[in-house]
Formats: sequence, structure tokens, C-alpha cells
Amino acid sequence: MLKLKITKNKIIVILSMLLILISAFIKINDSFTNQKEKISDEKIVKEIINTDEVKTTTKQSNIPVIDVKTTKMNNYVAVLEIPKIGLKKGLVMTTKNFKSINYAISIDRHSQMPDHIGNFILYAHSGNSKIAFFKNLKDLEINDDINVYFNNKKYLYKVIRKYEVKKNGHLSVYNDGVNKYITLTTCSQSDKSKQIVVIGKENQ
Repeated sequence: MLKLKITKNKIIVILSMLLILISAFIKINDSFTNQKEKISDEKIVKEIINTDEVKTTTKQSNIPVIDVKTTKMNNYVAVLEIPKIGLKKGLVMTTKNFKSINYAISIDRHSQMPDHIGNFILYAHSGNSKIAFFKNLKDLEINDDINVYFNNKKYLYKVIRKYEVKKNGHLSVYNDGVNKYITLTTCSQSDKSKQIVVIGKENQ
């Protein structure tokens, strides 16, 4: 009986050690993969921002046709930069059949792009996960800077309003038919039934 008990204990110890080793390997592998993805992501964002032809602009130009493929491998079509909260991230188009919010900041399919008069609408997750790109949106204040790099041009916006609305799947956005606006929205972490809305106006 004693022999059997010792053998069982040894098996339990060995299995426990194996589980610890497997868990450690998975954690290290995930960390390495995440770091690799982050470096790759930052490289793409830097290439877009550091393009020699990038110029600051407030003028309207013709928008090109953007070929949006319904796959996770979409290239970024623009970059969002918010200095105050240290955010610099690529933006991905979304369509009726393609939602990108689970891996990037999404451009609402009803948006006007930055080189057109209207409202450029972006949304992303908040919270603590690695895809919570708008987790610090709540810290923005009136007159904070928001920059967008699109088609080799830099568009400058200033925050003009921040508020919360009921989260019901709908969001009314402002469009006066004259100016260019940007709207950022995410879920409120202090009240799960609401979402934060930040509106910026192009700084002319």
C-alpha cells in the first residue's frame, strides 16, 4: 500500500511540473508573439507617418477609391495620433460584412474620410485588454490635439466636445456641411450602459 501511495504521489508531482512547464511555455510564446506583432505594427505606423510626402493640410481633395478586402490582413488606411494619451495606431476600414474592432481601431463605414467635409467616425474597445485602444479616451479634454495621417497628409483636429450617451447601438454625429469633424467613441468603464463620445473639429 505504501509503495502504491508513493508512486501516486510521484505521478502527481511529475504531472504538476509538466503543467507548470507547459503553462510557462505558452505564456512566453504568447509574450513573444505579442511583442513581434507590436514591433511589426509600430513599423507600419511609423512608415505611414514618416512618409516624405506627408504634409499638414486643411484643404479638401478628391478621395481615391479604397479597396477594402474582407479579411483580417487589411492594411491600415490611415493612422490616428493623440499625443496626450500616447496613442499612435493604424486605422482599418469596416464594412457591413467585416468588423475589425477586435484587432484595430475601426473607421465607421458611414464616415467621410479626412479629406472630405463631414465627420470621420472611429470606434474601438476600452478596458484592460490588449485591444483596448480607446481605454484612455476618457482623459481627453477640450482643445486637446487629435492628428490623422491619411493619403500622405496630416490632418489636425482640436477636441471641442466630450460627453456620454446611452449605449443602444446608435450614435448621432454632427455635420454642418461646412467643416471637417472627427468623432471618437468607446464604451464607458464607469457606467457600462453608456459610451463616451469625443468630437474634434479640424484646426484651420
